[in-house]
Order: sequence, then C-alpha cells, then structure tokens
Amino acid sequence: MIEMLSEFIASPVMRDALLPSLLIAVVTASMSVMVMAHRLSYLTVGVSHASLAGLGIAVTLALPLLPTATLFAVLIALLLALMPRRKGISEDAGTGMLFAGSMALGIILISSASNAQVDLFGLLFGNILTISEQDRIWLYLLAGLILAVLALASRAWWSIAFDPMTAETSGLPVAGLRLLLYGLVGLTVILCVKLAGIVLTAGLMVLPAACAWLWGRSLGSLWLLSVVFSMTGTIIGLLWSYAHEWPSGASVVLALCVLFTLSWGAREAVSRLGTTRD
Repeated sequence: MIEMLSEFIASPVMRDALLPSLLIAVVTASMSVMVMAHRLSYLTVGVSHASLAGLGIAVTLALPLLPTATLFAVLIALLLALMPRRKGISEDAGTGMLFAGSMALGIILISSASNAQVDLFGLLFGNILTISEQDRIWLYLLAGLILAVLALASRAWWSIAFDPMTAETSGLPVAGLRLLLYGLVGLTVILCVKLAGIVLTAGLMVLPAACAWLWGRSLGSLWLLSVVFSMTGTIIGLLWSYAHEWPSGASVVLALCVLFTLSWGAREAVSRLGTTRD
C-alpha cells in the first residue's frame, strides 16, 4: 500500500490531475448542498446531458470546447428555470424535453464532425488525466467564480429552500436568486465534465451532500461534511484508477457511492443503538 502511494505521488500524470480533481471536489461538494436543499438532482442530470449539444456545436464550428459548452449549459439551465412559470410545463417534463432534444442534437453534430478528433469516451465518462493547460485555466476560472457566488448567496438560497414565502416577505429577490442558482448549476456541470463526463456528473453533484445529510443539518455542518466526503471519495477514486487502470471519473463516482453506503449503514447503526439504549 505504501509503495503504491509512493508511485501514485511520483507519477507526473496523477500529480497534474490531483489539484484540479480536488478543486472540482470542493466546488461540487459546496454546490451539492444547494442541489439537495432545492431538490435539483434531476436538473443536474438534464443539464449535464444537454451540455452534449454545446460540445457538439463547439466541435462542428471549431470553437473552444469548454467555453462553448459552458454558455450552452447555463442557457439550458436558465430555460429550465423559466419554462415552468411561463409555459405551464412541469419542471421535470421541461427537463426531460430539453435533455432529450439537446443530447440528440449533440450526438448528431459530433457524429457528423468526421474530420475532428473527438474523445467521445472522455466527453461521456470524463478523463481528468488528459487535462490540458487551457482546460486547467478554464476550470480554475469557473471554480473561482462558483465559489465566490456561493459565498455571497448561500445563506439566501438556504432560506429560500425551506421557507420561500418568508424569504420573499423579508425582501429577498427570490425569482432572481432562483435564476442565479440554476445558472450556477449549469456552470458547475461543465466544471465536472472533465472529471466525471456527461453521464456521471450527477454523481458528483448529489452524492457528497447525500452523505453529509445523514449526519448534519445546519448549513455549515453540511458544507464541511460534504467537502470532506467529496475530497475523500476523489482521492480514493484516483488511487483506484491508478492501481487498477480504471477510468478516473467512474472510479471517483464509485468511491463516492461506497462512501454513501458506508455512511448510511453507520447512521442506521447509530440510530438503532440510540433506540436500544432508550
């Protein structure tokens, strides 16, 4: 085990991937608390899959991949925020329609771009081990923006999640904050694509807070626990990826699933022990 850890640290590829992966872990863990509080798990699935169209447009028009996908993901997220209110369509139905249509468009565009060298497996399932310097800079910019907005708006979003009527009467711009939250979900989805890909991004956006919710209740405790679970799962996943030559994104999400299962089991054991003592 110690020898494997030494080899992991000595590997230039893993060293280059570790910092971006941990940064993504912190951002997604922070965002996942709001995703769980506002019940936006299905939104993350829809936006992540719809972002394939943005990637397809970038490939077809020879545009920068991540910036183009970012704009498209934010646009889709904002459309989903506005659609239920303006068109009378339920949010899950709107998500399903945009998800299906955008993903179909993305598949057609990418498959038609026969002259382009596209790592479709990397787009779908992630590959942080092949991150370029340009991608790294874009990830750092996105991460800084997301964390800054979270620091400013998290308490307002927390209030809206549990008592929107009181939040509105107290003067909070609920509609505007809701749009901002959806847009930030779109940004975070693109942040995850390089690590977990389009298919597995929802795992990064949900599992950390799901683990934390078993133990914490306040905003501060949930955030701290979510970050700890997310970083732990990321490190374990990268170690598994290195040791067994597994895909890095799938390894990280699998590690988070294992942590959730262990956390749920430990919580159940603690609850039963407390019931027995009473």
